[in-house]
Amino acid sequence: MAYSRIFLWLGYALVSCAVLMLVSALGGLVFREFPEAQLFLSLAFIVGVIGLIIIFVGQNAPTHESTRDALVFLVFFWLLVPVITCLPFLSLPEINSFALAYFEASSATTTTGASTLAPDLLPKSFLLWRALLQWSGGVMVATFAVVILAALNLTGIGEHRSSLFTLRRGEIFSRLLGIGKLIALLYAIIATICFVFLVISGTPIFEAICLGLSAVSTGGLVPRSGHMAEYVSGIGGIVLAITCLLGAANVSVLWDLLRRRNAVSLRETFLNIEHRGIFVIIAIMVLAGFLSTGAAHLYTVLVEAVFMASSTGFDYHVIGIDMVPSTLLIAFVLIGGSALSTAGGLKIIRILLLFRHLRTEIDRMSHPSRVMPVKFQGRTINDKAFLSIWMYFFGYTLVFALGITALGASGLEFTQAVSASASALSNTGPLLAATNPEIAYSDMNVLSLSILTVIMLLGRIEVLAVFAVIAPSFWQN
Repeated sequence: MAYSRIFLWLGYALVSCAVLMLVSALGGLVFREFPEAQLFLSLAFIVGVIGLIIIFVGQNAPTHESTRDALVFLVFFWLLVPVITCLPFLSLPEINSFALAYFEASSATTTTGASTLAPDLLPKSFLLWRALLQWSGGVMVATFAVVILAALNLTGIGEHRSSLFTLRRGEIFSRLLGIGKLIALLYAIIATICFVFLVISGTPIFEAICLGLSAVSTGGLVPRSGHMAEYVSGIGGIVLAITCLLGAANVSVLWDLLRRRNAVSLRETFLNIEHRGIFVIIAIMVLAGFLSTGAAHLYTVLVEAVFMASSTGFDYHVIGIDMVPSTLLIAFVLIGGSALSTAGGLKIIRILLLFRHLRTEIDRMSHPSRVMPVKFQGRTINDKAFLSIWMYFFGYTLVFALGITALGASGLEFTQAVSASASALSNTGPLLAATNPEIAYSDMNVLSLSILTVIMLLGRIEVLAVFAVIAPSFWQN
């Protein structure tokens, strides 16, 4: 195993964290929060120097890697980065333990959007820090999905083919930086456009910056307490909803649309099977919300349905999607968005494939002598591929159940444990408030928050990847 190469890329991750800290320090200077600016600047210097030393030491690392190396790097990245990004949180008086700081950093980095902190009590530099963590986390989620998980066939069958899928054996790490830059550029453009339209629609500049970064990454953390309608207009809500949809869309489809800029790419964007699946989920949520609240709250139901379907979970107004039965919300949020996106959940492509396989198996039972291959998107899918998807579904369900059990043992009631486990596993933190408003993350003890941290990391890493890494056979030569 190429440990030195894994070590080298972890050094690059530290340098990236240092850059984000430097941006937050500059924000602190602009906001005249000089103690916070000094904190971020000091941490940026320390983390940056350590990262550069690691990169210098690892310059002679092997130039190629195996799929095992990529999996190990994926797991270590998601475990290490919150350790670094939680350092600023330790300076806050509301944070009294490392576990709590690690929870906050993990929630932001994995774009979960769960927090024990009240935004109104935080300095603006820390709100900017959380927004940057969400945006960068979304970039890394999409990059890993394209470079590592798609290369290892952990995102399902039938993904969109584009210039992003040009991997050759042994070049996974080499493509991380190149594809990461493209995705960062794409999400930066989307966030900037969102910011401009939010400001035009009347949203304050600072809030527009944070919301733009959060929406494109489907993060869920907001810069103000209370409902979003207090500082975001109706037009701004539509802008955020569209941005969240773009964050939950297949990033390779969006990149081809940006690169080609023609009617064919635009048509592919709307007709992509995962995108159509998102539209169907939104339509069902809107119908259920309309039946629950009536026509008077249809706008709020619409935008919040988009927020929930994209695994962002923004709360726009008092009466909205939270009036829909909790079981329906949890089910749709656990499904998630596109495989190659910032959204959490099982991913729509897997659900569609499982239903197609189930229908074929039922047909085989009535016609056992017939040869009935499973076809999807014009391709014949073998049973081995479906076995992998069924195993992922089993592993996802197992983590969900174990999370409910562990949270119940930590002191939560059953319904609270179900909502909290679903929120963390699907990386949709605001789902808890929508389904169980009587409890908040700030009401939970450290043990419950630590369990949620593990669940949200498992949901973001992909459970099969974690199971593979912890298996004894994985480490045998």
